[in-house]
Amino acid sequence: MGRKRNQGKARKAAKAKAKEEVAEEESGNDNNQTVNGLQQSLAAQLQQLELCGHGLDLSSKADANCTKFVTAFEDAFQCKADKGGDLSSCLIAAHDATKDEFAKVWNDSAKMEIVISYFLYVGAQDILEGSYDSARVFAAFARYIEQQTAVVSKQTQAVVNFPKVNEIFNPSDMHTLVKFFRKRIPCSCLNKKYDEVKSITKIGVCYNPKCSVPLGKVERSKTMYCSRCRCATYCSHGCQKAHWAQHKPDCDMNAAIKAEFDAKQQIT
Repeated sequence: MGRKRNQGKARKAAKAKAKEEVAEEESGNDNNQTVNGLQQSLAAQLQQLELCGHGLDLSSKADANCTKFVTAFEDAFQCKADKGGDLSSCLIAAHDATKDEFAKVWNDSAKMEIVISYFLYVGAQDILEGSYDSARVFAAFARYIEQQTAVVSKQTQAVVNFPKVNEIFNPSDMHTLVKFFRKRIPCSCLNKKYDEVKSITKIGVCYNPKCSVPLGKVERSKTMYCSRCRCATYCSHGCQKAHWAQHKPDCDMNAAIKAEFDAKQQIT
């Protein structure tokens, strides 16, 4: 009897131990699954944190001259802005401050494309982060350099079209700002934002400082270019006529440059 009782106790002990081992194994599997889940979740979060370059290769080594050019251009622009300069005068000041020291960058369309890609990357990221004022500045940088490249390197136009530059700097027109970046970056990062703003009316600017419209901001489809130089826009013929005396010197200069450009195009 004693032996049987001992054998029964031994069997019970063995079963209990087996259950404990199974429970420990199941618990281990659960822990492993939990750890794996956490690891996968962390990996997903890290992947989300990886910034899209919006067309700029963030892993490649930056061109030293382009990097120095960007810094010098931004600094000169900001210096003029701090003194109360408007957008056009600030961009011209940035150009003048860099055109000699960085002539090889200005005259190399490939380097200009690198610079533009950088400005597009920063501006697109600013939009995603809600820093719209900063995005407008980088949009203006990118478009101005596009215009300068078209004039100097590609020689596809005679002068910089400042109305095109100014229209993306308008704080009332998110449609144009987001569209500018979305059209130029190869990713879909701004598609959602564009869907949110595409119904906003595009805004133009009347160049007559005495325009009766507040801040000269009018629906762009209702604006008209100066037909002679195409470097100024107006809300009406009345505003164009009122602004003529002030506009005439720039108009004469740009019209002469355009006429010379057109003549060369006809010869070639």
